[in-house]
Amino acid sequence: MPNAHGRADIRDMLVVHEAFRRAYDKMPDLVLGVTPGDTKRALVVADHIQMIEEFLHLHHKGEDVLLWPKITARAPQGLAPALALMEEHHTEIDGLIIESSASLARWRSDANASDRDQLAAVLRTLGKKLTEHLAVEEAEILPIVDQYLTATEWHELGDHAIKSLPKNKLPIIFGMLASLADPAVVTLMLSTAPLVPRIIMPIVGPRAFAAHARKVYGTAGF
Repeated sequence: MPNAHGRADIRDMLVVHEAFRRAYDKMPDLVLGVTPGDTKRALVVADHIQMIEEFLHLHHKGEDVLLWPKITARAPQGLAPALALMEEHHTEIDGLIIESSASLARWRSDANASDRDQLAAVLRTLGKKLTEHLAVEEAEILPIVDQYLTATEWHELGDHAIKSLPKNKLPIIFGMLASLADPAVVTLMLSTAPLVPRIIMPIVGPRAFAAHARKVYGTAGF
């Protein structure tokens, strides 16, 4: 078991979770707000949903590969039911992401009302399942992560998603997270980044997310 020095600090994960909650809470109304046939607006909303969808998929894939196996190997057997539930949730959410992705592709092409309504319904279901999952993870798993993972192992989990995202989306994603984080957590999120990104991302990230949010939400933030 990792000792108390250099232990995992979960504050960055809590920010990621809050970003997902806010993004998915707004998605159904964003879709329903698009006038049938308005393919220009549909493309803006669809690109936003796809970006968040990719981030969520990578986030969960990182947990599947880098988090659950370590905790399973190191934690007492009493934690097994909670870990099994986490994996069950991930499977359900993966299925909903596949469904929403297919619906999104259909709606993006012509923005018709039927596909719009179907997509909004799938996103609403996905958001509810995700909210349930995050609540259990924050109650059952995250409070004890620092007992079983080092800071280095924890940062590998965060870096997995960031390094796999399209490079042009990184400033938007970072700016989104930074908009919800205390300065100390922003510093934590950048602590393993190379020097240049550590310097410039706190400047370009918030600007990129503000521009993105104005285009998607009509405001400079959530």
